[in-house]
Amino acid sequence: MLGMTTHVQVSGTELKVRIEKALTEKSLKKLITNLEKELNGEHSFLPHDVEAQIRREITSAGVAVSHHGGWYRCIAAYLLLPRIEGLLAIKSTSEEKNIAPIVQKLRNEALRESLSTFGIEAPARYARTSSSTGRSHVRIPREQKQQLVENFLDALPTFEGLQEVLDTLPKNTNLMVKQIRTLVKRYLTIADRLQAKVAQE
Repeated sequence: MLGMTTHVQVSGTELKVRIEKALTEKSLKKLITNLEKELNGEHSFLPHDVEAQIRREITSAGVAVSHHGGWYRCIAAYLLLPRIEGLLAIKSTSEEKNIAPIVQKLRNEALRESLSTFGIEAPARYARTSSSTGRSHVRIPREQKQQLVENFLDALPTFEGLQEVLDTLPKNTNLMVKQIRTLVKRYLTIADRLQAKVAQE
């Protein structure tokens, strides 16, 4: 991988340069904006004490926070630093849609590494990413999966009853009925798949 010096190993001027470079790179704008939204939301994955510590490091480095879009934007850039060179290199390629899984993988690695330096684990959504699809896979215990399926299928009689009522109504009904019809259809389709899967197991 390209120059993977992390922010754990840098401070002061070098940290300032690296953060500001990340913040001014157009190719990273969307990535940083998405992470900024997560950090600035009610359900931020960053504990308050860790956020305070990162703010202190950014302040000590001399980053002009207000000039670069505020605290959460700067914290987002800070958290991506362990893989920033790799992200910049891959973002400079022309095939944007083909690089999405690689960008996601590098982002997840950066977040895991950054958070581990503060002794915290990255949320499940930043679990190791499949290189083929770019999707994160989180294992659910078998018992929980079975309970989920059972609870979902418990509603089957209700939806079958709704379908019977819907079958008696004309097709050109109002929007609310159309939405209910769509919902019932989706539920019954998923229920069929789940029952088939349960039968196979």
